[in-house]
Amino acid sequence: MPEKLKVLAHDAFREEKEYALEILMTELPGIEWEIRFSPDSKGYLIELPNGRSVRIRDDFFSKAGSDYLKIELIPDKGTNIENPFDSSPLAVLYGEPDFSLESECCYCGIDLFASAYFMAVRWEEYVVPIRDEHGRFPAPHALAFRSGWLERPVVHEWSQFLRQMIEYLGFRLPEKQARFRLEISCDVDHPLLWWRSSDWLRTTGGALFKRRNLQEALFWLKYKITSDKDPYDVFDEWLDIFERNQLKAQFNFLSERKPGSDCWYPVEHPFVVRKIREILSRGHKTGLHTSYESFDHPDLTALERCALERISGAPVTSSRAHYLRLAVPFTWNILHEAGIVTDSSAGYPEAEGFRTGMCTSFPVFDFLNRKQLPLREHPLIAMDVTLALYRRYTPPEALERLFNLKKEVLKYNGIFTLLWHNSSWNTHFWIPWKRVFTNFISESRQI
Repeated sequence: MPEKLKVLAHDAFREEKEYALEILMTELPGIEWEIRFSPDSKGYLIELPNGRSVRIRDDFFSKAGSDYLKIELIPDKGTNIENPFDSSPLAVLYGEPDFSLESECCYCGIDLFASAYFMAVRWEEYVVPIRDEHGRFPAPHALAFRSGWLERPVVHEWSQFLRQMIEYLGFRLPEKQARFRLEISCDVDHPLLWWRSSDWLRTTGGALFKRRNLQEALFWLKYKITSDKDPYDVFDEWLDIFERNQLKAQFNFLSERKPGSDCWYPVEHPFVVRKIREILSRGHKTGLHTSYESFDHPDLTALERCALERISGAPVTSSRAHYLRLAVPFTWNILHEAGIVTDSSAGYPEAEGFRTGMCTSFPVFDFLNRKQLPLREHPLIAMDVTLALYRRYTPPEALERLFNLKKEVLKYNGIFTLLWHNSSWNTHFWIPWKRVFTNFISESRQI
């Protein structure tokens, strides 16, 4: 059994510091450690089994007072310096960019633990009051966005730097057994485009008379003539694609709600029930797409989960929020109380990248009640709507962007979580984007 590293820290903000160590030392590199607190401790002292030590500055919590949830404690912008161990950039959020690398002790002036805590728990999104029309925290107001860090998993960078200091001092850490993985998911906002035969006329008429797009109207005419399937019924085709590439996908369905709710469809419709059960029978997963209306209604979330379980005949323990309506820490508490075990809502709709600074699943932390929750977040890195509609990339630009993000995930053997809607496939707009999806899957499957 590997020897544990001993950590000594000041006894203020114990719960927050233990969580930060859990993220930076256990979740990412898999280091065994134990901590003790002292009112006399200055910074974090990590004692290695070989008698050497690493000292890390406690810059944030030592200055925060009794309450750190204040907007003035968020820097306007982070900075980057050169990593003393290699040529890669190292992000500086809290602390100072000073180092001392001696044979018996390494000192790091960057407050790695408070920085990781900041990115993981997202308390920034609680204290900054700005919201968009859907009640979401906008990506451009995030420090990571302003600092150019959204395209980098900076928490992994800090964890890797901590590992480099420890190994510089002659203590070899075991490698965490992890491999790059692609997680494909589909949020089923609309299982079908045409529930009735007359719906086709409405779609075509809308293209011709409302949007005044003759090419789109001709597209729908040709589609109706050449295909006997609904445009949004891509489930069998997608399952074949995933299985050829040895992937297991997750399909998140909206559940039982009041008619007239956002993206309402009859979830007990025979078509929907049949598709859910076919997905499960082929070894793939289904999850709950929590509704727009359940954003701040705990009872609705629990009812939706129970209804989907009844319809699918299988446990429902994972989720993603409709419109990515994530309000930390409230949403995480609501999901936990409703019986959800894993969530994948932590991505910005208007910008791809690493909202939490990580590309692996991690336990979430309720910073208001100061406790870790038994819920794991799988950060969402990219989705179709972000690339095509918010960012307005061309399909080649989007594919290049996905591959650049994948390079970052590969560095840390992380998980690339990609969301693609079934409605983003057989339409006049989305046809050119098919190749982005299929090419990325086939190239990523070969890792």
